Amino acid sequence: MFILSDTMALIAAVRRTCYAVLEGRLPRLTRLDGNVNIRTRALSILAPAASNVGHAGKRTSSSSKRWQQTRGFLCSATHGSKLEAWEVLRERLQVSVLAGGRQVQVQWDDSLESNTRYSSTWLRYHCHCLQCKQAHSGQRLLNPLSLPAAQEVSKAWVDDEDRALHLVFTGEPEHVTVLPLGWLWETLTKEEALVHQNGFPEISYKKLLSGNKSVLLRWMQDISDYGVSLVTDVPTELGNVAKVGELIAPVQQSIYGNVFDVVSTEKPINAAYSNVGLDFHMDLMYYESPPGLQLLHCVRFDPEVQGGESVLLDVFPVVEHLRVHHPEDFNTLVRVPVTFQKFHFDREYPVCMRYQRPHIVLNPDKEVIAVSWSPQFEGPLSVPEADVEPYYQAYRRLVQAMQDSPLKKERRLVAGDCLIFNNRRMLHSRRAFTLAPGTVRHLQGCYINIDEFKNRVQVLSTLVGDGSEARRVGNHDYF
Repeated sequence: MFILSDTMALIAAVRRTCYAVLEGRLPRLTRLDGNVNIRTRALSILAPAASNVGHAGKRTSSSSKRWQQTRGFLCSATHGSKLEAWEVLRERLQVSVLAGGRQVQVQWDDSLESNTRYSSTWLRYHCHCLQCKQAHSGQRLLNPLSLPAAQEVSKAWVDDEDRALHLVFTGEPEHVTVLPLGWLWETLTKEEALVHQNGFPEISYKKLLSGNKSVLLRWMQDISDYGVSLVTDVPTELGNVAKVGELIAPVQQSIYGNVFDVVSTEKPINAAYSNVGLDFHMDLMYYESPPGLQLLHCVRFDPEVQGGESVLLDVFPVVEHLRVHHPEDFNTLVRVPVTFQKFHFDREYPVCMRYQRPHIVLNPDKEVIAVSWSPQFEGPLSVPEADVEPYYQAYRRLVQAMQDSPLKKERRLVAGDCLIFNNRRMLHSRRAFTLAPGTVRHLQGCYINIDEFKNRVQVLSTLVGDGSEARRVGNHDYF
């Protein structure tokens, strides 16, 4: 009797540990301890075949008991250890093809947080069939040059016998791509492998309004981790961009007001208020504390408008590339300050602002903690003569690194899209556009202070997440 009681208590404790791991609620030191991997031990007891789990459920804190239960099934049923668990999971599981075949979505449950969208290209390259992957060694046999240039899924289904996702691609109608569901679950949080590979993390406005704090946290952590998020289906009434921003924090006042309109005008007070192309930049670098987040809500973008696509680039990997390949130029941009300025008196609110700082800032550990880049608002270089030539050489090298970077992400916004990005980390630009008679391209924007954003992330993370902090957001913080 005592043995049975102890055994049941042990099983219950392990089950709680498993759920805690999947929800990211284990203490930080436990999760980082390489000698005692509680997560792996817990999962191996509940599902012996799953002892090599690599990643599970990052930032998907449960909002319902049912989703917690589904996670338990994912630990076991997808690996074949419980028939009854598989039957319940299979009933809830849904698979759909999106974006013209370029993405596949797996809905693990009917929870708001259970959807995972995978890049079709990524899925094809990770096929587990015997033609593409050797069974015993686990080594990939696939020759990438044998694949069509474009990877588009024409059919997707879940096979009950092998408990795997099966896919047929348009360019390979005779081949069936096989991906075990347990393997997909384990790998769903690996950086850049999923939906973020070919675009921005996305979430619908309706989900953000659900009142679910875990949903809000996941959205804000996407902004923190990836520097960008796209909110879809925002009503196009004027002023709604502020409503999206206020889900995070109060809107930040600037020389352009609380909310500003990005629309082509005859006498623009900013180049953005015209139809010219804009090179990569950050906004308001002439402030001591430039805006943290920028929101751009597409109110109207007529299909007849040619051009006008938005392009983003994470500048931190770019400057690290410069450090590796041109260390002297990197050090020059750390050492030599540039002048940012905004002088404009012929406007309703006259402006006379100037601020001097280096393009790159490091902490004592030589880690990049801030980058400032805004060529459109650079004033005369005011430095010793000996620094002039080295500065412009380094400047040119950094511009070239930006142009050559493969990390650029481009999107043509449609009415209802609201693009949110970290203005301290993500460079943004715009393609020039041509307006046909009667056509309109109209965005509304606003800003959120970076410290208000970090505060909101960390409060929610403490309350409903794993307590992790928002780090490296580009605001000069040494942490």
